[in-house]
Amino acid sequence: MWIIALLCGFYAPSVLGQGCNYAQQVNTTPVAIFSPNYPGNYPANSQCTWTATAFSDYQIKLTCTVVQIPTGTSGCPRDYIIVSRTGRTDFADGTRYCGTQAFTVTSTSNQMRVGLFAQPTSPGGRFYCTIQAVFNSCNCGRRKSTRIVGGQNAAVNEFPMVAALVDLTTRDLFCGATLISNRKAITAQHCLLNQSPGNVALLVGDYDITTGSDTPYSALYSIQTFTCYTSCSATPSNETDIALVTTTNEIQMNPGVGIACLPIKYQGNTFAGSTVEVSGWGHLDFGGPDAKIQQKTRLNVISQTDCQNRFGTSLIVRSTQMCTFTPGTDTCQKDSGEGLLYTGPDNGRLYTIGVVASGVECGTNNPSINTRVTLFINWIITNSPEIQYCNI
Repeated sequence: MWIIALLCGFYAPSVLGQGCNYAQQVNTTPVAIFSPNYPGNYPANSQCTWTATAFSDYQIKLTCTVVQIPTGTSGCPRDYIIVSRTGRTDFADGTRYCGTQAFTVTSTSNQMRVGLFAQPTSPGGRFYCTIQAVFNSCNCGRRKSTRIVGGQNAAVNEFPMVAALVDLTTRDLFCGATLISNRKAITAQHCLLNQSPGNVALLVGDYDITTGSDTPYSALYSIQTFTCYTSCSATPSNETDIALVTTTNEIQMNPGVGIACLPIKYQGNTFAGSTVEVSGWGHLDFGGPDAKIQQKTRLNVISQTDCQNRFGTSLIVRSTQMCTFTPGTDTCQKDSGEGLLYTGPDNGRLYTIGVVASGVECGTNNPSINTRVTLFINWIITNSPEIQYCNI
């Protein structure tokens, strides 16, 4: 049903076309591009181009470690390598390189075009570079245009950031999660109680969990570490029910897999009166069967005061919590850890502003309790120093 993503830590670069004009879709695996006749000199009058395109969530990085291009009195008037960081075919915005200085260039989009142009009287030279896709965290929050109790089927891969935690012993989906980077997902801390990273995998890109043929993007990623706000081995406080899972290898982004935006710019926003979306494979009713096809529903965020009034003295609603309540629809068992997805009114991007934590049965007259992500932004950033989250 699912494929474990086995991505090694080192790759010997493959060759991106030994001819003089080549185009290819690249991914995170480094691909080599080099001058004709390398390691010998290229012939006079060489005119070669290499066009690289990556999936839209990526930029392209060119690293040239061997550069031996004849120079003139100033600049690069004779032979040169030229790089368009936008992928323009005419190189109108290109930057020229010559001499012997190694260099690295990153594209401004998911395309890059590299050219080699030599004079008819050139004595020749050579270069060797690698090119690869690098993840761009600012390409977050995309959705495919197109239980949860009272919900409906989502479209296939409608929410690319929706993921699930899988028990590798039972093959059971036991909690939801939301992708926030190419290595990390947010979930609820109570989901990780009595679990170990080696026994859990992160499912991404799936839709119908009974078949592996409904979407080509379904994959399981092994987990390297759990990071809990308190101890992962202790029952979490209701005030701090949030955790991060880090995959062993980089998650490959594609049309069915993407990340949610962190609500960095919404810190201080209560979201009361807003509508959020939730999607996953939880129970269709309290104590009922799991959903086999990914469900989705829309929920209303209510104010802390309204939420507290509804619970009365039976529960204290904390500032780190967010309440949702919509008659006839709700999150349910096994929806824990899923994200409350808020659509930015200015850009249409999806932000994960809450983590499903707890409730009283499902679809009752009581609100559901969620962890408020905006109050844990600093904690998330501190615990993922290798990641540059985008404030967009």
